[in-house]
Amino acid sequence: MKSVNKILIFRLSSIGDIILTSALIRCIKNKYPRARVDFVIKKQFYQLVESNPHINNIYIVDKGKGIDGLKQLAKSLKEENYDVFLDIHKNFRSLYVRNFSGANKIFTFNKQVLKRTLLTSFGINIYKYIKPVYLRYIEAAKQIGVEYDGNGTEVFIPEYVRVTVSKKLQNNGIYPDYPFVALCPGASFKNKQWIPERFAELASLINDRNSLPIVVIGGDTEVEIGNLIVKNSSGKVVNLAGKLNLLESGAVLSRARVVVVNDTGMLMMAESQHTPVVGIYGPTAKWFGFYPILPQSEVVEVDLKCRPCTKMGLNECPKKHWKCMLNISTEMVYEKVSRILSI
Repeated sequence: MKSVNKILIFRLSSIGDIILTSALIRCIKNKYPRARVDFVIKKQFYQLVESNPHINNIYIVDKGKGIDGLKQLAKSLKEENYDVFLDIHKNFRSLYVRNFSGANKIFTFNKQVLKRTLLTSFGINIYKYIKPVYLRYIEAAKQIGVEYDGNGTEVFIPEYVRVTVSKKLQNNGIYPDYPFVALCPGASFKNKQWIPERFAELASLINDRNSLPIVVIGGDTEVEIGNLIVKNSSGKVVNLAGKLNLLESGAVLSRARVVVVNDTGMLMMAESQHTPVVGIYGPTAKWFGFYPILPQSEVVEVDLKCRPCTKMGLNECPKKHWKCMLNISTEMVYEKVSRILSI
């Protein structure tokens, strides 16, 4: 292309996927520092890109407005005459908008649907190698010369958010120079959640063997799990589930020594803050590209013929035994935590 002055990135959801686009956004700006880079996102995830200095304008999609909202968005985009439309979502909404956007060039990323389906539905693995999703996002822009800079992902958290979080932690007895371990026991699907009682056992081990307090992070649906962890563990455990927004959660994770987390967006959030994780993987697997990025991070999983059974997660085990999570012991996870803490 002769000139690239206006670029639009379309990624509506969810937490982890949006965080993974941050490397693409930065690398585009590296290649085209004077170009206008705009982003389309769902309303509930706006915070994740609001303070990104590499983004010029943000279009917010309100799910409640349905097709009328998409029509208005497409109309607005067409008036802007984008040189490039990067569809990093690839669903019916992005297809509709991009086809009516009037963009000069449209590029998409490879979702590897066939490979994924063969593996999850038939146990046939034709993946030759693992390509992290954030690199596949960047690959979508290779035709305009964008290359990965090796600097991982990032979520920009304003200082006022960090100050607010510091006060909340201090109110719970955790001061700025006080190290702690964060637990993220939630997940959007039940079969991606490690057993809450084992999170409680893990909290006790970390308190007893490492003398480190625990901070539990999660949304409103994790409040009860957090209470269970507090009730069934020894030592200091602070439950902040349901008390933080996305950026505040990121600010807490940025201060943790290590984060123990299921295969969720909070794993990506922690790593965007350069905090190593111990990722617990049950029904999903590394082949899909959503594994930890940082070299210090660790993964806990068990080898089963029925794994992986899903990319996104399910609310029940197809085999009815849930061994992918039941076979992950507290000691297995603690061993990984201890390894990171010793670095």
